[in-house]
Amino acid sequence: MLVGDSMNRNQFESMLCLLREGLPDKSKMFEIHGRRITKGRGYYVFKFVDFKCSVEFVRSHFLVKEGVRINAQGSSNPTLSIDVIDKTAGRWKRADILVFNTGHWWTHGKTARGKNYYKEGDYLYPKFDAVEAYRRALRTWGKWIDKNVNPKKQLVFYRGYSSAHFRGGDWDSGGTCNGETEPVLRGSILNNYPVKMKIVEEVIQEMKNPVTLLNVTSLTNFRKDGHPSIFGKNVTAGMKVSSRRQDCSHWCLPGVPDAWNELIYASLVQH
Repeated sequence: MLVGDSMNRNQFESMLCLLREGLPDKSKMFEIHGRRITKGRGYYVFKFVDFKCSVEFVRSHFLVKEGVRINAQGSSNPTLSIDVIDKTAGRWKRADILVFNTGHWWTHGKTARGKNYYKEGDYLYPKFDAVEAYRRALRTWGKWIDKNVNPKKQLVFYRGYSSAHFRGGDWDSGGTCNGETEPVLRGSILNNYPVKMKIVEEVIQEMKNPVTLLNVTSLTNFRKDGHPSIFGKNVTAGMKVSSRRQDCSHWCLPGVPDAWNELIYASLVQH
C-alpha cells in the first residue's frame, strides 16, 4: 500500500506498470471497483489474481488530519490537525508493506503561510511555522506507526522528497521546464538537501519500529529532464499544448519512479 500525495500516486502507477509486465495473463490484474486512475479519486485497489495479492493507493496529502473551521463571517476555512493521524489510517493497518510520503503540499499556499491553519487539540494557531508543523505532523505519524504496526509482520518504507525543477517561477506562477533533454550536471541544486528530509531522518531515528528510508532526494536532483512539462493528458487527447501551466514536479513514466520501485525491490530481496 502506497500512502501519500500525488507523488506517491506517481510511484503507485509505476509499480503497477512494472508488475503488469511480468504477468502471463494480464487480464487477471484489475482495479476491484472498476475505477480508472484520475487526479480526483484517492483510493485504488489493484488485484493480482494469480499471485493472491493487491497493490493499493491511499491519498493522504499530509498524513495527518485535514479539516475545516467556520470563521466569524460564516465561511469555511481549511485546517490541519498536526497532532491527529489522517482519517484514512484505518486502511493502513491491513497492508503487509507500506510506503509513505508527504512533502510537496507543505511548500505553498495556506500551508506555507501557516495563518489560522494549524491545530493542536482544540487550539487553532493564529500563526505557526510550517517547518515546525511538518516536524510535529511526522512525529504524529511516527507514533501511529509505533503503536499500530507489527514489525514482525509488516514492513514500512518512507520515500523521501523528490525535487521539482521549475525555471522562472513556481508551479502556480509561470514556472517552466519544457525543452529539457539532459540531466543537471552542475549547479546549486545538486547540493540542495531540504530541511524536510533532515526532519524525516530525525523522526525515523526517534521511532521504535524500523522504517526504511528511500532517500531519493539527491538522485532526483539531477533529473530536470524527467518531468511531464507540457506533455500531459491533453496532448495525448489531441488537444492544443499549453505552456502556461507546466508540470515540473511529477515524473514521466517510464522514468524516475521506476528507480524508486527498484530500490524497494532491492530492499525486499535483501530483507
